[in-house]
Amino acid sequence: MVGLVADRKISWHAMPALATGEKLTPFQHAAMVADTANRICHWGLQGAGYINADVTLTLSRPPIGYELGLRADDALAADGVSIGTATIYDRTGPIGTCVVTLLSNADKLIDYTAPRR
Repeated sequence: MVGLVADRKISWHAMPALATGEKLTPFQHAAMVADTANRICHWGLQGAGYINADVTLTLSRPPIGYELGLRADDALAADGVSIGTATIYDRTGPIGTCVVTLLSNADKLIDYTAPRR
Protein backbone atom coordinates (compact mmCIF):
# COMPACT_ATOMS: atom_id res chain seq x y z
CA MET A 1 0.00 0.00 0.00
CA VAL A 2 1.19 3.49 -0.84
CA GLY A 3 1.24 5.77 2.23
CA LEU A 4 -2.09 7.59 2.35
CA VAL A 5 -2.45 11.03 3.89
CA ALA A 6 -6.09 11.75 3.05
CA ASP A 7 -6.78 13.75 6.18
CA ARG A 8 -4.74 16.72 4.94
CA LYS A 9 -6.17 17.30 1.47
CA ILE A 10 -8.60 20.03 0.41
CA SER A 11 -9.07 21.51 -3.06
CA TRP A 12 -11.28 24.08 -4.79
CA HIS A 13 -12.47 23.63 -8.37
CA ALA A 14 -13.98 25.82 -11.08
CA MET A 15 -14.56 23.38 -13.93
CA PRO A 16 -14.66 24.42 -17.59
CA ALA A 17 -17.63 23.80 -19.86
CA LEU A 18 -17.92 20.35 -21.42
CA ALA A 19 -18.88 21.83 -24.79
CA THR A 20 -18.09 25.24 -26.24
CA GLY A 21 -20.93 27.65 -25.60
CA GLU A 22 -22.77 25.32 -23.21
CA LYS A 23 -22.87 26.29 -19.54
CA LEU A 24 -22.46 23.49 -17.00
CA THR A 25 -25.51 22.61 -14.94
CA PRO A 26 -24.96 22.53 -11.17
CA PHE A 27 -25.19 18.70 -11.23
CA GLN A 28 -22.68 18.38 -14.11
CA HIS A 29 -20.27 20.61 -12.20
CA ALA A 30 -20.63 18.50 -9.03
CA ALA A 31 -20.19 15.25 -10.98
CA MET A 32 -16.99 16.51 -12.61
CA VAL A 33 -15.58 17.56 -9.24
CA ALA A 34 -16.59 14.21 -7.68
CA ASP A 35 -14.46 12.47 -10.30
CA THR A 36 -11.39 14.20 -8.80
CA ALA A 37 -11.96 12.67 -5.35
CA ASN A 38 -9.34 9.99 -6.11
CA ARG A 39 -6.62 12.64 -6.25
CA ILE A 40 -7.73 14.22 -2.99
CA CYS A 41 -8.21 10.97 -1.05
CA HIS A 42 -5.30 8.94 -2.43
CA TRP A 43 -2.47 11.37 -2.96
CA GLY A 44 0.14 9.63 -0.88
CA LEU A 45 3.68 10.45 0.07
CA GLN A 46 4.99 9.07 -3.26
CA GLY A 47 2.14 10.32 -5.48
CA ALA A 48 -1.19 8.81 -6.48
CA GLY A 49 -0.98 5.02 -6.50
CA TYR A 50 -4.59 4.17 -7.36
CA ILE A 51 -6.81 4.40 -10.43
CA ASN A 52 -10.56 5.05 -10.44
CA ALA A 53 -12.87 2.05 -10.66
CA ASP A 54 -16.07 3.74 -9.44
CA VAL A 55 -17.34 7.02 -8.00
CA THR A 56 -20.60 7.68 -6.16
CA LEU A 57 -21.86 11.23 -5.62
CA THR A 58 -24.67 12.05 -3.18
CA LEU A 59 -26.01 15.58 -2.87
CA SER A 60 -28.35 17.03 -0.25
CA ARG A 61 -29.02 20.01 -2.52
CA PRO A 62 -27.77 21.48 -5.81
CA PRO A 63 -24.53 23.47 -5.70
CA ILE A 64 -24.71 27.25 -5.55
CA GLY A 65 -22.14 29.27 -7.46
CA TYR A 66 -19.27 28.45 -9.78
CA GLU A 67 -16.70 27.02 -7.35
CA LEU A 68 -16.84 23.69 -5.53
CA GLY A 69 -14.50 22.25 -2.93
CA LEU A 70 -13.54 18.73 -1.87
CA ARG A 71 -12.19 17.70 1.51
CA ALA A 72 -10.74 14.22 1.90
CA ASP A 73 -12.33 12.56 4.90
CA ASP A 74 -10.97 9.02 4.77
CA ALA A 75 -9.00 6.49 2.74
CA LEU A 76 -8.89 2.78 3.54
CA ALA A 77 -6.87 0.23 1.58
CA ALA A 78 -6.25 -3.52 1.64
CA ASP A 79 -5.10 -6.07 -0.93
CA GLY A 80 -4.91 -3.58 -3.81
CA VAL A 81 -8.40 -2.10 -3.34
CA SER A 82 -9.03 1.27 -1.72
CA ILE A 83 -12.08 3.29 -0.78
CA GLY A 84 -11.95 7.03 -0.22
CA THR A 85 -14.60 9.42 1.03
CA ALA A 86 -14.71 13.17 0.56
CA THR A 87 -17.13 15.96 1.44
CA ILE A 88 -18.15 18.25 -1.41
CA TYR A 89 -18.78 21.94 -0.63
CA ASP A 90 -19.94 25.11 -2.26
CA ARG A 91 -19.15 28.55 -0.79
CA THR A 92 -22.15 28.26 1.57
CA GLY A 93 -21.13 24.91 3.12
CA PRO A 94 -21.24 21.12 2.67
CA ILE A 95 -23.64 19.81 0.01
CA GLY A 96 -22.83 16.09 -0.20
CA THR A 97 -20.32 13.27 -0.28
CA CYS A 98 -18.19 11.46 -2.82
CA VAL A 99 -17.10 7.84 -2.41
CA VAL A 100 -14.42 6.49 -4.72
CA THR A 101 -13.42 2.85 -5.14
CA LEU A 102 -9.99 2.34 -6.62
CA LEU A 103 -7.49 -0.29 -7.68
CA SER A 104 -3.80 -0.22 -6.87
CA ASN A 105 -1.56 1.18 -9.58
CA ALA A 106 1.59 1.47 -7.48
CA ASP A 107 3.87 0.54 -10.40
CA LYS A 108 2.76 3.68 -12.26
CA LEU A 109 2.45 6.36 -9.59
CA ILE A 110 1.22 9.78 -10.66
CA ASP A 111 3.70 12.28 -9.27
CA TYR A 112 1.93 15.63 -8.78
CA THR A 113 5.21 17.30 -7.86
CA ALA A 114 6.93 16.54 -11.19
CA PRO A 115 7.48 19.47 -13.55
CA ARG A 116 4.78 19.81 -16.21
CA ARG A 117 5.70 19.66 -19.88
